[in-house]
Amino acid sequence: MEEFDQQAARWDQWAPHYDQLATGRLPQRDAARLLELAPDGPALELGCGTGLVALELARLGADVTGLDASPKMVAAFNTKAEAAGLPARALLGDMTRIGLDRHFALVFVVASTLFTLTTQQGQVACFRAAAGHLRQGGVFIVEAEVPAWHPGARQAVSVHEVGDGHAQWSAMLHDPVTQVVRAQEIRADHNGARLLPLVTRYAWPGELDLMAQLAGMHLVLRHGDWEGGSFNAGSRRHLSVYTLDPSDDR
Repeated sequence: MEEFDQQAARWDQWAPHYDQLATGRLPQRDAARLLELAPDGPALELGCGTGLVALELARLGADVTGLDASPKMVAAFNTKAEAAGLPARALLGDMTRIGLDRHFALVFVVASTLFTLTTQQGQVACFRAAAGHLRQGGVFIVEAEVPAWHPGARQAVSVHEVGDGHAQWSAMLHDPVTQVVRAQEIRADHNGARLLPLVTRYAWPGELDLMAQLAGMHLVLRHGDWEGGSFNAGSRRHLSVYTLDPSDDR
């Protein structure tokens, strides 16, 4: 539970700023694509945050449940869902041991949120938990970045914004042995500095495929973007769709 508590504390810090910092995402497009790839039925988002994608799914008529480690993220999700009258709710929980008393046609984790689990064991546990909550014929969809780090790279700084009164950047340290990246999202202005911590463990698509096999699933298809483009050596992201092996008798 130690990692779960640490992640909850980190994402509680992100919660008030999360929607503002997600300006590059297209939740309506993402939700529509998820529904195209999944059979009809209830959906579960792991690491749902404030509900950017899950609530768009609900607007399209899906019965949606969200799961997140952060109490503040869960509260923001449920406040937005209630205000809009949407058939969606978020629950506080650990995506390595979901423990819900139902099965889903779609379980999904997007925006590299799988990588917030900072050990390989935790990521494997997430795949197993997702498989344990899939209906037969349902799909587990993972959307994530293709790792850009190489073994010799140990640190990086990325500047996001610079204005007359503020600057925003990320500072990162990379451990190539564990594939863990520790980062701070920093914004400085006349009122001081804001720090948002982030710890992730990246994984290659082939590693995720092996995790799926260990969980009794297999890859159905993989795209290089949300629009269905091909996945190739130049792809910076992937959208991977897994389903239960035929031998699974649920």
